[in-house]
Order: sequence, then C-alpha cells, then structure tokens
Amino acid sequence: MLYSHLKKRMIIPAVIAVITLTVGEATAWAAATNPNDPYFSKQLHLSQIRAIEAWKIVNSNTAIKIAVLDSGVDSSHPDLKDNLLPTINLVQGESASDLNGHGTNVIGILGAKGNNATGVTGVLWNAKILPIKVLDKKGFSSSDRLAAGIRRAVNEGSKIILMSASTLYYSKALEDAVDFAEDRGVVVVAATGNEGSRVNYPAAFPTVIAVGAVTGSNTIHSRSNFGPEINLVAPGVNVYTTARGGGYDPMKGTSAAAPQVAGAAALILAKNPTMNPLEVRQLLYHSATKLNGTRWDKRTGYGLLNIQKAVMSTLPDDINEPNNSQQTAAAFPMESQIRGSLSEKDKSDWFYTDIPYEGTLELHAEVSVGNSAPLAASVYQDGKPQDTYYLGNKATATIPVKPGKVHIHLQRSGISSTIRYTITNRFSIAPDRYEPNNSIDQVRPLPAGNNIEIKGNFHTAQDVDWYSYFVRDPGKLYLRVDTDTLRLDPQIRVRKELDKTSGGIFLDNSSATDPLESLEMNVTPGRYLFQIQNSYPAAVSGEYFFQLNYMPERKDPNEPNDTYRLATKLGDNNLITGTISSEADNDWFTFSIAKETYVTIRAPYVPPQTKIMMSIFDSRDMKYAIQAENVSGQDNSIVFERKLAAGTYYLKLTSTTPFRYDAYRFTIARQEMYGGFRDIQGHWAKNDIGRLTQRGVITIPYTYSFRPDANMTRAEFADMLLRSMKAKNMHTGRVGTNTYKDLNKKHWAYESLLQASQLGIMNGYNGKIEPDRSVNRAEMALMIARAKKINVSKSSSVSYRDVPNSHWAVAAIETLSRYGWLHGYQDGSFKPEHPVKRGEMVTVFAKSFQL
Repeated sequence: MLYSHLKKRMIIPAVIAVITLTVGEATAWAAATNPNDPYFSKQLHLSQIRAIEAWKIVNSNTAIKIAVLDSGVDSSHPDLKDNLLPTINLVQGESASDLNGHGTNVIGILGAKGNNATGVTGVLWNAKILPIKVLDKKGFSSSDRLAAGIRRAVNEGSKIILMSASTLYYSKALEDAVDFAEDRGVVVVAATGNEGSRVNYPAAFPTVIAVGAVTGSNTIHSRSNFGPEINLVAPGVNVYTTARGGGYDPMKGTSAAAPQVAGAAALILAKNPTMNPLEVRQLLYHSATKLNGTRWDKRTGYGLLNIQKAVMSTLPDDINEPNNSQQTAAAFPMESQIRGSLSEKDKSDWFYTDIPYEGTLELHAEVSVGNSAPLAASVYQDGKPQDTYYLGNKATATIPVKPGKVHIHLQRSGISSTIRYTITNRFSIAPDRYEPNNSIDQVRPLPAGNNIEIKGNFHTAQDVDWYSYFVRDPGKLYLRVDTDTLRLDPQIRVRKELDKTSGGIFLDNSSATDPLESLEMNVTPGRYLFQIQNSYPAAVSGEYFFQLNYMPERKDPNEPNDTYRLATKLGDNNLITGTISSEADNDWFTFSIAKETYVTIRAPYVPPQTKIMMSIFDSRDMKYAIQAENVSGQDNSIVFERKLAAGTYYLKLTSTTPFRYDAYRFTIARQEMYGGFRDIQGHWAKNDIGRLTQRGVITIPYTYSFRPDANMTRAEFADMLLRSMKAKNMHTGRVGTNTYKDLNKKHWAYESLLQASQLGIMNGYNGKIEPDRSVNRAEMALMIARAKKINVSKSSSVSYRDVPNSHWAVAAIETLSRYGWLHGYQDGSFKPEHPVKRGEMVTVFAKSFQL
C-alpha cells in the first residue's frame, strides 16, 4: 500500500469554533445604543450583518458556554479576559497561550467585551467563552486532535462549538465527534475554508453550519470555499478584532466570518434557550438576507447572516415554503439536512438536488408519526419520474442517480394527520468504469493509443486502482494525474512488470492545495503497471484524470548513413529528415546535379535546444567543407544557398545534443541555371531575358534571381529603359537637377530616374516620382512610345474592349499594338491598369528596341 508514505494530515486555520449552551445564568438584554468601544467605528462588518439593530433586542449570553477550538487565546488581553474561561490545552509540548494569534483574532470577533470603553466589541458583548487549544504555534493540527477537542467541548458542557480551522479530507473520527455534539444538543459552526474550492471538513458535515466569506459589498470572497454544503456567508474582509499582545488587527477569510455566525447562534439561544441545534440552524438559514435572488445557491448558501432578523423572527414549521410544485422546488443540496411538515393544508413538498456524478443518494428520515412508512418520496431525474420510496422514522432510502437535477416529491402515505420530518442526504459516487481493479491481479489495461486520458474515482475507503500499459518500443512516458476537487490528493507508483529489484517510482508532492502529479520517464519495451490511490484513505465524491502520453523513439529511416560512403541519396526528394541519437551519430546525404544549379537548403524545423552542425562537401575535395554552419534555432530560415557546378555533393549533419524523440527537417531546392539566372528556366520569356542580359540591359544580382513574374517598378523600368537605349546608341540625355521629394541620391536608380524624367519619358506626380510603385500596362505603352519618339494616333475602331477612345493612353496602346510590340489577352481585353510583369517587360523592350 502507498499509505506508508502518507504524512499526518494537517488542520489549517479557517475558523473552528464550538458554542455550547448552559442554561440557568443571566442573559443581557440591550438598550438601544451603540457601544462606547473606541474602535467600534472600524468594525463595519457589524452593520453589514445588522448586529447593531439586533443589540436593541439582545446583546449578550452568559447562560451558555461557547467553545472555540483554535490556537488558544491571549488570556490577558484587556478586551477579552472578562469573557474568558480558563483555556484547555490539547497541544502537547506547548503552553496554553496563543502562540499563533489566530485564536485571539477569532475570539475577539465572537466575544470581545462590548461597551467597556476599550478597543472593539464582539458580536456578543458579554459571554462565557471556553478556549480549547487544538492548533499549534504554526497553526496546524490533526483531525484526531480536532475530534478530541469537539468531544472535550461537549463534555465540558458547551452548547456552541466554533471552529475557524478546517481540513480538506474526510475523517471518520471527526464525523463521529460532530455527530456526538449533535446528539448532545450542541450547535456546531465551522468555516468553509480559503482555497476557492469545495467546502472543507468539518463544515462539510450536514449538521455543521458551514460559513463562507463575502466582501464589504456582499460579493463572495475569491478564496472562500463553496459547494453544496455551504449554508451561510458573513463578512470576511477587514474584520477588525483583537490581536495577541493586547493589540488590534484586521482579519480576513472564512476564519473571520464563522465567529459572527457563532455569535448570532448564541443570541438566538439567549432569546430561545430551549431551541435544539436543528432549530437554531433553521432559524439562521430562514433569516438570512438572500444575495443572488434565490433561496439557496452554492456560492452563498441561504445568504448573508442577518442577526436582527434572526433574533426577531419566529421559526416557522417549514422554512422551505412555498415549495408545493416542481417549479417552486426548494434546494436540498448534497450532504445537507432539511426540515418540513405535511398536513391537510400543505399536502406536497418538492425539493431538488444537483448531482455531479453517477452514484447513489441516501435519504435518512426522522418522521414525527409512528406509522411504518408515512412519507412517500417520489424521485424524478431530469424531469422524468423514476421511482417512489416509502420512509418511516429512522428509515433510509438509497436512490440511484445520474448527473443532472434530481427532484424529490414528498407526500403523506396512508395517513391524514400532520407529519413533521427531518431528512439528511448523503451522496456516494458510483464505481468508475474500470472497477474492479483493486489489486495487481485485477489490473486493467489502458485503452490502446499513444495519447490516453481516463477518469477514475475512489468510491470506497482504501480504494486502489491498478492499470497497465504495454510499451512497444523504447521511448518516453509522460504521466499526469489531476483531480476536480482538493478533497482528492492522488499518489502514484509506477514500475515495470518484470522489474522485481525495486519498488518503482513513487509520486506524491505532499501539497494539500495542489493535487497534480506528473512524471516524465524513459521506458523500454514491456508492460508497465500504475497504482493510483488517494493519499488519505477515504471515499471521495470526486474524480481524478489520468493522462498518459507515450512518445516512442523516432526511427531514422535513413540509417545506416553514418559515413559519406553510406550517404542517403536524395534523388528528386526535397525533404531531409532524421534523428541524431548520439554524439557519434553522423547523418550523411548526397545529391547530384547534371548542370550548373543554384541550391537552397531551408530549415523548416530544428528540434529546440539542440545544436546541429551542417557541412556541405564537393565530392572532388572531401577534405574541406564548402560551408559548415551551426543551424540551431534557424526555424524556416535559409541555411545554405549557392550556385554549384555540375557534380556530386554531400551534406553532413552532427549534433552535440543528441535527440531521439524528435526529428529535424530540412528542404533542398535545386534550380537549374539559365542565362545567368536560377529562376527563368522554363519561363516563356527566358530567351529574351538571356539575350538582354548578354547585351547588358539586364544585370545579374548576387542572388542570381530575376523574378520574371514580379511586378516591374518605375525604378526598374527606368534603369532597363536607359540600358536599352544605350545598347542601341540612342541619346540618353543628362541627369539634371533632382526636384522629386521622394528620390534620394543614395537610391540605386537615382540617375536613370532623373534621365528618364529629363527626356520627358517618365513624369512625376505631385512632386514625387514614386520609384517603387508598379508600372501598369497603359503607362508602359506611353513611356515606350515617348522613348521611341513615335507619333501615336487613335484607330478608327477600338482594338480592345477595355480601352475606349476616351482612355488617356489609347493612342499609344493602339500604335504599339499595330507595330506588334504589344498584345492583348484572349478575351479581347488589354487590362491597361494591370501591373506589368518583369518578364513581360523584357519582351516589350526586346521587340521595341530590336534587341
């Protein structure tokens, strides 16, 4: 079992208090005045819960003991000492003093002496508070110690128990202690906790008043725990209270909220000393101020504590009315308790419960009529009738349920007299789909695949789930186990089935607020076993999510290619891919070219955090690389480009950081050279481009690229035009003065643009010559006509359907078309506004200048 690795589970401050009732001592009835405590003006929470108005009715209760299970108290604090009984210390090795400060804060909110012209006031001005120290100086305790504190409080005669501390995990000892308090007539109040998750224990038990926290504007505090078990909320921000050492400090969280409810319970008992714990709870819920427009919700429970209404109200027989139809059904949250009545005038009560998982809902009934089964409970799942269960006193009905909304319709069965009932519900999650898998003999194979996610749960105490997965090839396993509730804290053990020399790998991060467990491990072929269980061996209504990702080592399809003699031939393949499994692994590739070719190698993907060296060799000299370069971090970049002569070449890849689970990818592009360029072979204008290159009209850039299908810019046009004119010994004028504001002397075509302008061939626009703007086909016709000094004229008929006689360039277009220098498209159009392509322009220069 994994439990041997389990740390002692700790109770952390949130607020744990017990308020006990002892009858027979005086109760203080208040005058309608505010207390004279100097810091009362800082205690804004008291007006928020309407304590000031309540004090006009009652402000104290010294007739009962209120037990506060916390870190003790500063018993000499001037604002507390008159309301304190001697501290009971259950923490071995520490004095009874409050070494943490939490208990002193909590007790001040509950019962700092009021109207004594000192410091602050508690909800109770005068009280009899019994501090029971269960938290050590670091604020920690155990479930067993907390349970012992509850029993000690009950045995000391307490009638209210307050706990502003909590634990994430269920404890049978703690539940038994809470039940013991309920049986002895003790009201138990506890904070829900401050993780922003499900309600903690003991607040989560049905007979405990679970208290969350709100801000000063009555919005739920972001860290306040919530869920079906929450009952009430009270202020939990800047609650000004007593502090250790005789001082005062603000307190926040559900620890600050719970003592306000405990104080309210004491004031209720001051007015109604014969009330039992159920009646006190019901009156607090009934009198709460609704915050979200509903009678109950999972964030704020029944609403905000309203002490004025609590001490002024009379408890009705049924606080859930009206709930006589399915449409008006009252909330009956999971792990909670309801009380109601049925009579001739009120024959029907409806409730609903939101069910998060498949499982069973148990209804435990206490019925006032001794009939064997006087209460009929008809169950509806998502609006559809399921079954009817008949409940007598102390009877239990177990109802199978599925996720969704369950309605329960209560009616009398076979009797006409009035029934009073109390029903407590308990939810149990159903076994997950992989049960039974509680031992290695029942191990369940995980589904096939490399990426797997399953859901599981711990539906019983000490449930252990075993799974297996078969690894086909060496690789890595990535494991992740997370939960949907902090009440689950998974532990995992992983081992290979046949590995009997070790206990495998054990995972438990031991963090109560972070249940996530994850692991990355190398694996070899064989079956692996996974043992998962809750670190605290209790059944939990929640799920864990087990993710397994298997990444096999990539098989390099080109191996063996560790020497140039074993080099992989690329042929027409443009993709180079593989892995480098060790520093000794060299990957060689080879390719041959029959003619002068421009070769470009790109790196679409280089595995991150690897160092790959690429070397290129010519077979005619294998001693020295043409180029050697570190190509790491060059994703999608060009890592090699060069014009190569015909021959055979080798590419070598090495790495000082081997990788087996990823693959490099390089692409190689081979462009056969023609006319000095790498991108005109196969282009329809290649002959004209080659010829004009030989005539000096076109220059070859260092990239060997002509880009025949790119748009021709005005700068390129001017440069090529002037070169064409010079090739024909035509007068090209002079550079002249630059009057264009967008032309800098550093521009590569500065002289050509000014010469074209000086000759009247190229005009500017609004003081700009726009060197980088594309030339369109109409402009091309007009500038060629000007350069050739051709007298242009319109035709008697239109040659192109998109060049009417009114077009500004019609004469030039028509004239050059008659010369055969320009042509339209097959659809009868000329497209005068379309940009001229560079290859197209070359053919026009070749024709018009007879080059």
